[in-house]
Amino acid sequence: MRIISRIFGHSQNQIIELLEASISQLKAGIFAKLSKKYIMVYGKEKGELLSAGIINNAFLENQGNKKAEIFFQDNLSLIEKESLNISKNTEINRAFSYLYAAETIYQAFITKELLSNRSRELGERATLLSINIPNTYDICGSNNIHECVIAIMEYASKFFNDNK
Repeated sequence: MRIISRIFGHSQNQIIELLEASISQLKAGIFAKLSKKYIMVYGKEKGELLSAGIINNAFLENQGNKKAEIFFQDNLSLIEKESLNISKNTEINRAFSYLYAAETIYQAFITKELLSNRSRELGERATLLSINIPNTYDICGSNNIHECVIAIMEYASKFFNDNK
């Protein structure tokens, strides 16, 4: 319990807000990067739906609307095939690794569990997709959660700005 109380200290709301912003920026940057690739192959609508489907598939989330849900159901094999290719693109792979790390830390703050069910499920999905989820030492060189959240935020902001 002591470890958790040290982690969940006085600035919990700030950390949660930074993680939420980082997660949003990473998803938007990944979407933009994937869309550029898939629009050239499939056209605007299908390329964007495929990009969103890959992100939602990798992040274990439902599709955003009815049209996306129909696309997901009709193109599941393509989405799964392209999801498995994420690890082949170093830039996308790294962005997903930070996305998984940010969500894992976020879940720890929200659930007050060091490894929530969602975090375990995301870990399994990351393994399936050959994406390494970095630990705090990989992210910021220490186990200081505040420094790591700042490092994630800086990476997310740069990735988003480089890909919008």
